[in-house]
Parts: sequence; C-alpha cells; structure tokens
Amino acid sequence: MVAAAFINRLWELLGHNSADIIWLQREVLPFLPVGLEKVLLARKPVVIDFDDAHHLYYKNSRSRIIRALYQDKTESLMRHAQAVVVGNKTLASFAESAGVNNLYEVPSAVDVSRYKVIRSKGTRFTVGWIGTPVTAQQSLPMVLGPLKKFLSETGSRCVLMGAGDIDLQGVEAKRSSWDELGEAEFFSEITVGLCPLEDTEWNRSKSGYKIIQYMAAGKPSLVSPVGIARDLVTSGQTGFQCRTEQDWYDRLMQLYGGHTLTQKLGVRAQEEALEKYDTTVAAAKLHQIFQGCLED
Repeated sequence: MVAAAFINRLWELLGHNSADIIWLQREVLPFLPVGLEKVLLARKPVVIDFDDAHHLYYKNSRSRIIRALYQDKTESLMRHAQAVVVGNKTLASFAESAGVNNLYEVPSAVDVSRYKVIRSKGTRFTVGWIGTPVTAQQSLPMVLGPLKKFLSETGSRCVLMGAGDIDLQGVEAKRSSWDELGEAEFFSEITVGLCPLEDTEWNRSKSGYKIIQYMAAGKPSLVSPVGIARDLVTSGQTGFQCRTEQDWYDRLMQLYGGHTLTQKLGVRAQEEALEKYDTTVAAAKLHQIFQGCLED
C-alpha cells in the first residue's frame, strides 16, 4: 500500500505538464534524496508548504545514516523553492535560519461557515477535546487531574473525539472515533475546547488547527501557552492560557460559573476566526503568492 502511494505521487508529479506551478507539502517523497527531488521539481515554479516541524523526523532520527543523508533536506528544498509558506512564527524562524528569503506566513484555516454555533443557557456544560490517539497520549495526561476534579464537582460532561483507547484514569467521557461528518455534532456539543501541550520543539511548531476549529465553532479555548497557541488565544478575550493544573481547574470553574463570559469569549473567538483564519483569507494570500511566483 505504501509503495502504491509512492508510485501514485510520482505519477501525479510527472503527469501534470499543463500545471503552471507545483504546490508541494513538505517534500516529494520521504527519504528521496534531495538532489533527485530538485530534478523532479525543476520544470515548474515550486511553492513549498510547511505546517509542522517535519524536518525533525530526519534530524531526530535514531539512525546515524538517516541523519547524515537527510538532516538538511528540508532546508535545501526550501532554498530551491520560489516561495516557502509556513503556518507559524516558529517555522518562519527555522526557515529564516536556513537562508530562505522568499518566505510567507499563512496560518492554518477552516471554512468558518461550516461550523454551527449553538448557545443555549440550559445546555449541560461540556468540555471537549479533539485530536488523534498519538496526541491524546502526549497531551491529555496533563489535564486529567483537574478535569476529573472539575467534572466530579460540577456534574459536567466530557466528550473526546479521536482519543483512541487512552486510559483516562477515572475521568468519565463520551468517546468517538474521528470522522469528518461527526465533527459537526462534536463542536455543537461542547461548551469549551481544550488544547494542552507539552513545551517541546515539535509542539512549538504545531499549526494550532484544533484551536482554530474551536474558535470557528464559537467556543472558548483553554490552551497551554506553547507556540502558536500563545497567539491564537488571548486570555480573557477568546479563552484562557493555562500553565499549571490549578490554572486548568480554575478556568474551567470560571467558565462553568459564568455563562455570559463563556458566551462573550465564544463570540469574539468566532469573529477572530472569520477575520484571520477563514479559508477565504488564506486563499487570497496563497493566490497572491502564486501570482508573484509566476510573474518572476
């Protein structure tokens, strides 16, 4: 299956002679030598898009051979491209340090119109988290203590999408596998969204997509102030930044006891999502970048 996917990707790249520009996410193929990638990309202007610290897969590999052969692949591809698009300031700093001049920052975006906002004072307070089983294992343990205390004291609900079979250590939660169609129900259910993150090199480069989704759905976020999360969430305006377990508990209690505040934060969050993180905003920026590459 992996081999078939590799072949299909090469076929797509080689078969589209009518294209005016190549918009590439990360690299052509994992472990393909950078010199060969440059040959494959030589026919058209190239715009490379990075929304995560994918270069760390090579740099942090346990294999000395992989590190020796590929640790500078990302930087070399970036310098080869006519333009480089990154999703956050951390990746922008990395690209600048690699000698990239044609650099543009375009945050992750969602179609805000797809998110249905439900605000009902009588609805049971519900804490939500969305992600993957891997990110659940990495991040949810940070908040299980304060979350369990909050749920037991208030009788509130917790819903998780995509968390897999992680041991919640006594935290009762409604779980569901990630499903694109099921996202609408998830975001309509929750009152507040969580995004706990450890302060790691990888997490500082994350795109903040789940936070942007919470914002688009008109829900305040409680986040760790790591990477782009510091920029996406302004404490007291679109949610709160939480550094300690006490912070997570206190902010949950504050929102639970303040329907007006929760509603106010949610409204402002959605306004910011529409203004800064809607697909129409990102599309306009990308169109301008593509046009500039074709005119050079």
